[in-house]
Amino acid sequence: MPKLAIFDLDGTIATHGVVAPTVLEGLKHLRQAGCITTLSTGRGYVRLKQLLGDVFEEVISPDALIILEHGTKLVDRAGTTIFGEFLSADEIDHVIDFVRANIELFRIAWFNPADVSRKISVWCPDEQEVDEEIEKRGSYAEVFTGSLEELKQALLREQLTSVTFKLRDHIQVHNLKLSFTRTETNVIFQDGNMEFLRNNINKGLAVLEAAHKLDVAKDDLLLAGNAINDVEMLDLDVGRSLLIDAAGKNSPILQYLSSPENVTVLSSPDALGTYLQQL
Repeated sequence: MPKLAIFDLDGTIATHGVVAPTVLEGLKHLRQAGCITTLSTGRGYVRLKQLLGDVFEEVISPDALIILEHGTKLVDRAGTTIFGEFLSADEIDHVIDFVRANIELFRIAWFNPADVSRKISVWCPDEQEVDEEIEKRGSYAEVFTGSLEELKQALLREQLTSVTFKLRDHIQVHNLKLSFTRTETNVIFQDGNMEFLRNNINKGLAVLEAAHKLDVAKDDLLLAGNAINDVEMLDLDVGRSLLIDAAGKNSPILQYLSSPENVTVLSSPDALGTYLQQL
């Protein structure tokens, strides 16, 4: 039985934000055996807590640490930042320069404030689309519009570990990670988004930091994920690594792993829940 189990959210334990009942039973089984359960997600804390709602405390153990924003931030269950790799002013300049040169690729942008009592900030470049975005995201986001320079100033006012740009519908790039040469910034393409973050951190490093702070050995870890931002996490030499591969569409993830034979492949969140209950 693992002592610490860390799961990706979207596509791993949840479908469209809804955690599978079998997974909730599996997590309960782990906690009853003394295992800490938590998440490693690309989402920020505000949206994560709003999305999980009533099951937040069923998923996250009281003494757990949560890995957020692709591993760039580590927080406790209350949302207090334990560790963060923040974008510098120069890196934000590079983000804005890239977006300015490729503005036709993007529909909106968003970023997570450090203060977890605040909503996510969503930038909408087209003023005519603001009302639509407010209707769609108003429960968890503050929507604003303005120029790229105004977006840049908004980013500089915050302590940010990542900035996300939503790609337009006709642009389809999935499970791709790129590094820029003029800046210490990586880009992750996932779920229709292009996300900028520091290149010296990932989910794998964040898992090791969380395990160290909780005094858990690597052999006592269970890790589960399904996408490109989970590769470094799934490539760790730990007790159990699980890849959720719905209908075989995530099989390319195995090609990124140095030891794919050490990863157990499961077909769905439901299959994951059943697997956990049998431990």
